[in-house]
Amino acid sequence: MSKTRVIGTSVSTIQTAEAELGRALPKSFSSWLLANNGRSLGALVIFPVFDSRDPRTTWNSITRHFKDDWQEWRDNFADTSLDLSNLLPFAESGVGDYFCFDYSRLGGTGEPVVVRWSHETGEITTLADDFVMFLTLPERPA
Repeated sequence: MSKTRVIGTSVSTIQTAEAELGRALPKSFSSWLLANNGRSLGALVIFPVFDSRDPRTTWNSITRHFKDDWQEWRDNFADTSLDLSNLLPFAESGVGDYFCFDYSRLGGTGEPVVVRWSHETGEITTLADDFVMFLTLPERPA
């Protein structure tokens, strides 16, 4: 018997991820995860929150990326003047760049702005005022 894939997640699962990350996720992103956890946006991989109901799909979670991959990148740029401590990666492009929430800057909705972080240069480019605006970009970068 095959197991049915779980799409979406629960509030408690999001709260567990937030506790592990040490910060609250933007409300618009949490709302998206409630309905879409484990889904991608075309070629753009959105990091899910780990959900024990579907560990196979959600093991590569936002907390795993933050604690492992993102920490390695931060270490690579430790000898520069870049301050990456306010960034939380929530997605990865096909070329290795990260899409992040920048908690040092809030957009008009009071949520962190969305930025693209270049893994080659460390350059941070602002893309949208919040996650909802990011989702509606006419040509969302991949």
